[in-house]
Amino acid sequence: MKTYRVIIWCFFGILVIAASCSKSTSNTDSTTTVTPPVITPPAKTPEPPYTGGTTPLPNTIARFDTLTVMAYNVLNFGDGCQGTLTTLEGYLKTIVQYVSPDVLSCEKMSAFDPTQPAPYNLAAEITTNVLNAISPNKYAYCTPTNTAADNKMSVLFYNKQKLTYISTFRLYANVSDFDLYKLYYNDPNIAITHDTTFLYVVVNHTQSGSAPNAVRDAQESGEMAALRKRFAYLPNLINMGDFNQHNSSEAGYQSIISNADTTTQMSDPPFYPDKVFTYPADWDNNPTPYGAYLTTSTRQLSNYPNSCGTNGGASSWYDHVFISPWLVSGSNYMGYIPGSYRTIGNDGRRFNADINSATPVVNTSAPANVLNALFQMSNKYPVSIKVLVKANRSGGSIPDPAETN
Repeated sequence: MKTYRVIIWCFFGILVIAASCSKSTSNTDSTTTVTPPVITPPAKTPEPPYTGGTTPLPNTIARFDTLTVMAYNVLNFGDGCQGTLTTLEGYLKTIVQYVSPDVLSCEKMSAFDPTQPAPYNLAAEITTNVLNAISPNKYAYCTPTNTAADNKMSVLFYNKQKLTYISTFRLYANVSDFDLYKLYYNDPNIAITHDTTFLYVVVNHTQSGSAPNAVRDAQESGEMAALRKRFAYLPNLINMGDFNQHNSSEAGYQSIISNADTTTQMSDPPFYPDKVFTYPADWDNNPTPYGAYLTTSTRQLSNYPNSCGTNGGASSWYDHVFISPWLVSGSNYMGYIPGSYRTIGNDGRRFNADINSATPVVNTSAPANVLNALFQMSNKYPVSIKVLVKANRSGGSIPDPAETN
């Protein structure tokens, strides 16, 4: 088994090197499942770990793929405060065309009924008029829940050419719903190997407010407790969105990155594995070292271009993409690409400045039309990572943990 892991990560390492050179009240009993996909994902045999060995099966093909993952707080999308749907969709199209995400979470959307058609269903609205208007028949959305009856919701969109959506599980509900989405990679060899590479994504939007915030800490701690109850060890899993954390010492943040069982703790890539920063970190009171990673705000003023957002320019780091140990190590056909974490549109010089301001210097981290779209669309910068995917040729893999309620 150790030899097999080394072989897998060598593949990841080789490709990454080459590129650099040229997985309050808790409610965990609600699952929404879509129609089974054309190729039903077969359950992995719990043991032995590698039932197919390391030898490629006949007629399988070698392939590497990249998933671009982006989390974006879209600031009350749909309530009219920032403009009409048509106006905002234009800005979002510009941003999506630039980033080209394969997995996109939109947090803080106005609440809607996912059983309704567009425009009453804002997820359908974005899918039709933004995502698939750019690339026809490429995107779909995962069914969200809102059992907490919050006036804001989060939604996950995905590239259905690369991924297939299986189900939504309401992981935790406290003020807002924290949904766990299950997808799998459309591996070209799956009809031969019958071994599915799953990806799980949790989307967050926590209670905002000045630190310390007991509700926010309870939300994040409760969410992680629910994850650890559901999985004995974490699979290929991403936990992303707007966490509203003011520093790394907050109880909620600590519940994510630290645990006695290291197989269930998650990593914030700029800290690990990239090791750009070390703990403890206080980006709220000492933002300067984290300049290019700060996500709040794209705007210097709270009343321009509208009255929806916050002011101060890039002054804190609320939006994150946390990854599981498997994604850190590339253990099971998916792995975080080192150094790929990015705050879209932040050049590190936006303290007390608009994202598209010429002062203190012209922002050249993205095209001008993208910077303007980010300024108009939301007061939050999106954050993104890239995940490398290796096609499974042997039919052997580490068994995914059993899901329990």
